[in-house]
Amino acid sequence: MLIVLDSLRADRIFGKQKTTNSPTIDSLIKKGVYFSNAITTSQYTAQVMQSIFIARFPLGDIATKHYTENATPSLLSLLKSHGYNTAAIVQEDVFLQGLKETFDNEDVSYKSEENIYNGLGERILKKIDSLSSPWFYYIHPEDLHTPCVVPTELGHLKLIERYDRNIFEIDSLIGRILEKINLDETLIVLTSDHGEYISPVQGSLKESESVKVSVKNLIKKLIPRTILTTLHYKKQKLIGKIHATRTDKPHEKRILAYSRNLQDKALFDDIIRVPLLFAGYGVSHISPVNQQVSNIDIFPTILELLGISNTIQNIHGRSLVPLLKGKELGSVPIYMTSLAVIKELHLTIKTDDFSGLVGIRTENFKYFRSVNDPKKNVHLYDLRSDPLEDKNIANDRPDIVKEMELSLGKIKNDILPSSNEEELDPEQIKTIEESLKKLGYM
Repeated sequence: MLIVLDSLRADRIFGKQKTTNSPTIDSLIKKGVYFSNAITTSQYTAQVMQSIFIARFPLGDIATKHYTENATPSLLSLLKSHGYNTAAIVQEDVFLQGLKETFDNEDVSYKSEENIYNGLGERILKKIDSLSSPWFYYIHPEDLHTPCVVPTELGHLKLIERYDRNIFEIDSLIGRILEKINLDETLIVLTSDHGEYISPVQGSLKESESVKVSVKNLIKKLIPRTILTTLHYKKQKLIGKIHATRTDKPHEKRILAYSRNLQDKALFDDIIRVPLLFAGYGVSHISPVNQQVSNIDIFPTILELLGISNTIQNIHGRSLVPLLKGKELGSVPIYMTSLAVIKELHLTIKTDDFSGLVGIRTENFKYFRSVNDPKKNVHLYDLRSDPLEDKNIANDRPDIVKEMELSLGKIKNDILPSSNEEELDPEQIKTIEESLKKLGYM
């Protein structure tokens, strides 16, 4: 079972900064193996999920048919070839690029307005009852994705309060899932596609009732919703920037002023550090693993734990089984990108100076820069002495920048994109654009 909690920050469920109430996840960490330094490949959900399912870095070769047998086959196909019944429940915008075609159930998608409060949780649980062994079930709730929707009576809560509340609700749902399965016979992998900037000052979902608000709402009815949405995000961002001026700590400024959209393109750990937990079948508890790993390592690990040989070539992910057993596994650089694939799809993104970012993260350093210009928007952080990425040392350490650039080039040159990828037609591009707008990326 693969549980992907969209937009879950790693520090909200594990570590000294943990503030959420998540007893079920806590118990799974105590029973399984938690990776405290897991890194995602991108901040764009569909791109990340493609990377996970094909165990490859998103080097610009992620396209619409990557999940089908006509292009790079997903590692899910190996499970199916070994008799596994596959099912998924994913928000409709997550699998625009072919993901739905790989699962056996027809009711894969759910609407963007569905959440754990209005029936999605029950739907997830009901599906378990219909699965025939052996099975694989991919669950992807979006309740942590901003704006973090909650029931009407809780709409007064601030964003950070809604976020933590939804973590608790998801944790409770996982608890109900565990009641339906035998953990000794079921492998559970819990992770996230990316993190999130969760501003402590962003306000409630609803405004208080007053004459002033009533007048404002009357005016709103005369303004197109698209314009209102744009104005809302600009207002929220402005409020964050005002609060950010009151601190001199860069990581606090990011939390206050940034949002995860194209204008705020960055690859800080707020976004790329994700939780990763293996528990259940084939996994014995050991202390949390601090070595850097990637979410493209998930499927190679699942296959080895299930005793299935990986016959698909040219993957980048590695099995983490040695680490699960307390053995050594050499650390490797992890490639990251910030929506670069969208740029390559030539979507009509309305933003100034959009180029996207590429970079790598090692155990000791984080490096990223413009995808089109290695001299532009260059960032370098010493993760050992500056884990919060407060000080950009790119200008101070050109030697390290050069070393990281060579490493980045090696990764890109060793793994060239396919030359026979199927092109997106205008209708597909339009659909992707509409979904990105709905999710707040455009």
